[in-house]
Amino acid sequence: MISSGLDSMLAARIMKDQGVDVLGVHCVFRFDPTVEDDPTNTMGTLFAPIGIPIRVEDITEPFFQMMLDPPHGYGKGVNPCIDCKIFMFRHARTIMREIGAEFLITGEVVAQRPMSQHKPTLFHIEKEAGLRHRIVRPLSAQILPPTIAEEKGWIKRDRLYDIAGRNRKTQMVLAESFGITSYNQPAGGCILTDPAYAKRAKRLMQYREKSTLKPEDFNLLRLGRHFWREDGLHVVAGRHEADNHLLESFRDGRWAFEAKDVTGPLVLAEGIQTEEDIRLIAQITARYCGKRKAASVRIEFQGDGKTGILDVESIQDAVIDKWRV
Repeated sequence: MISSGLDSMLAARIMKDQGVDVLGVHCVFRFDPTVEDDPTNTMGTLFAPIGIPIRVEDITEPFFQMMLDPPHGYGKGVNPCIDCKIFMFRHARTIMREIGAEFLITGEVVAQRPMSQHKPTLFHIEKEAGLRHRIVRPLSAQILPPTIAEEKGWIKRDRLYDIAGRNRKTQMVLAESFGITSYNQPAGGCILTDPAYAKRAKRLMQYREKSTLKPEDFNLLRLGRHFWREDGLHVVAGRHEADNHLLESFRDGRWAFEAKDVTGPLVLAEGIQTEEDIRLIAQITARYCGKRKAASVRIEFQGDGKTGILDVESIQDAVIDKWRV
């Protein structure tokens, strides 16, 4: 199981140096902003020095359904870390059966992640995934019980490592010894752990039936300024031209508002119930229009089979700040 991080690269290299045939499986879900349209080339380039084939698996739909109601709950954000690992490993187990693989390799390091990488949790995850003693963690193997791969002599335990904790200096020294110079630096991690994103995701799940939610709804949370009124009215206003361009692909099924005569945002809305709601969102649109503050702004709207133009004043920040998420 590979990510774009150094730990995955090291784990693959350590195993390959022991003569193991390694297939790198990279799982993606499509509401993570780090996911490209086609990550195959990037992962292939990144792992080219390791010399292993890469297989990219799009797990968006099944992962999304698990994420909405994870049996082990969320971390501080909307990150179902334990269930995520169980899900990934079960998916990997299916691939193992398909290709005849004997064990799974990961770049996990004991105590590197607070929710999913302490020893008891590691053991629980592999049990739930149906892979007890078949997950090799080369970077921490010497402080973990021997796996089937070690017991059967397929790999040598004394050529594995005893790394633990969050400090990555040991991995960086190890990378240098292997001649690995090109790798991604540690970043913020999974989008589901981001506090701002998680706050929006929780609000979305508060006001929408889970059965109606789609991965695109969570992708939208990455963009623009978001406002939720107490009755569930949801408004998204583009922050800049790039935002507006990306928001275009989310028009379907939503109301759209744009200024007619001045530069302004594309604003999308759901949950509109009344004519007053339409005017309110037009006023929000006017708030972010142009550098010159006109007395009123012409706002064009369309949605639910209706179209029209309203002349409105900009809404006051004091009104909408309490709805901002």
